Amino acid sequence: MNEISLAGVLVTFQVTFTELFIASTVISSVAYKHGWQSAALGSLGGALAVAVVSFGLAQLGLLLPMTALDWISALLLLGFGVFLLYEFWAAHQVAEEAVEIFEVYEDPSSRRAANALSAGNPLIWSGIIVAFWGMFAEGLEIMVVWLGIALKQGMATATAGVLIGLAVIGVTALLLGKAGVFRKLPAKYFDLIAGVMVSLYGVHFITEASGA
Repeated sequence: MNEISLAGVLVTFQVTFTELFIASTVISSVAYKHGWQSAALGSLGGALAVAVVSFGLAQLGLLLPMTALDWISALLLLGFGVFLLYEFWAAHQVAEEAVEIFEVYEDPSSRRAANALSAGNPLIWSGIIVAFWGMFAEGLEIMVVWLGIALKQGMATATAGVLIGLAVIGVTALLLGKAGVFRKLPAKYFDLIAGVMVSLYGVHFITEASGA
């Protein structure tokens, strides 16, 4: 469990990027309406909450026998992979993306009002709460995969993928956020890629657990 698995890193990276991509639509809308201070504070709080929960669960999980960890990891990954594939299917059926919720902010009058609001109120509690929940909710989904990988292949592998995902989404946000890319790219296709990868990894772990 001390060696870093490239496959495990790739899986946690893909899921981290996917879920943070979705969270970025919420955070971007909060920043646009209430200012970056509220969005940043809420996002940071949500991320710290997820980190605390993840670490606590990982420590409890390490007390279990390896055979139990094999099955827990496999079921966590396979279950979440199926969930992501369902999300893709549901989004494809209704032919709409989560990012479309925030198209109201494209209206010029809304933009002026939002800018005026954010300029006069550096910290807005409603914005902080929304950003916190957006980061926490998506972070919990990242945690499921992180925990599945961490229990099976170690925290170093699981955390490396998450950190790379954070870096990539951060650079993407800086470069493309102002262009409204997060409101234009279909997030469901990231769900599809992540769902396939996580499901395959879950099946692989189930095979290992069954053969143990």
